Amino acid sequence: MNPSSDVFGRALLDWAKGGTQIEVLEREDGFTQEGAGPDVYLASFRDWPACERQSIRHLRGRVLDIGCGAGRVALELQRRRLDVVGLDASPSGAKAAKLCGVGEVWCAPLHTVREQISSFDTLVLFGNNFGIFANPANAHRQFSMLARHTSDNAKIAVESTSSYFGGAPAMTRPYYAQNLLRGRAPGQVRVRYRYDNLMGHWFDWLYVSPREMQQVLRGTGWRQERILATTRHEPYVAILTKDKI
Repeated sequence: MNPSSDVFGRALLDWAKGGTQIEVLEREDGFTQEGAGPDVYLASFRDWPACERQSIRHLRGRVLDIGCGAGRVALELQRRRLDVVGLDASPSGAKAAKLCGVGEVWCAPLHTVREQISSFDTLVLFGNNFGIFANPANAHRQFSMLARHTSDNAKIAVESTSSYFGGAPAMTRPYYAQNLLRGRAPGQVRVRYRYDNLMGHWFDWLYVSPREMQQVLRGTGWRQERILATTRHEPYVAILTKDKI
């Protein structure tokens, strides 16, 4: 396979053009798992996880869709007449979002747009996108940054899945037990994407339980206002608001 730094973005762009080939997720120890494919990443609202559907009513004002992918969330918010901007670090992913109809898409890493974040009322990280922060220490730093650059009334709707009950992609009981032995967070997984003839670079992704998220957030300026969830093995969305001093 040819190495590439934007394998998943390439998959998103192909799916936006009507492709159906599924991506493969490979873990550092050789474990592989078929990905979610276009049925999930281009899903209409009725096919979203229950927690995401429930959380829509908490999104207000100007919205930044962080890690927007092909734009399924931004498109639904546009349909609801919210002012939304999609943000994705992947050039191909950003192209996919535009192709699917997202009106405004920024192609940039989150930390490079921190000065613009103050113009948003709500930040959205659906699709298990708490994981983009890779590890608890970096997540703590990034949420602290977001607290400094957002208004006092800002909200974050962020999604994750507990690593303990079998619902988190590429996460198995022996793997999180090994994480504990290595001194890593239980839900921290090192993976790469394979798609078509492409093989991506390794990256870390982080799954957390609601309690673990609460621990990460301590001291960042954010608190969990509510948790929207169904069963323990399915994703949940945490609605975060600013700590009141």
